[in-house]
Amino acid sequence: MDAHQVDQAHPKEKLYVKVALWLALVTGIEIFISYAGLPDWITILSLVALSLIKFLAVVGYFMHLKFDARLLRKPFVGGLLLAITIYAIVLLAFTLHDGGV
Repeated sequence: MDAHQVDQAHPKEKLYVKVALWLALVTGIEIFISYAGLPDWITILSLVALSLIKFLAVVGYFMHLKFDARLLRKPFVGGLLLAITIYAIVLLAFTLHDGGV
């Protein structure tokens, strides 16, 4: 692959600006939801879902994972799953040690 092909594989700055504006909009929605006075379970589920969407957008576009080879995605996903597993174990340990929530 020559330099010209590599340059075409990644998007131009215009796409990054669009993604950044979209992320700002989603952040505004998150702020609105946090002050909307919705039931706690709806607020938490909504904020977690929107945060996951923002995470995937940042990883995909700004960390270029969307444009990289699939081989490079596997270590990232593996590390992410390991981090989530460790976080869940620690959270469970603190919950059990504290007598439950």
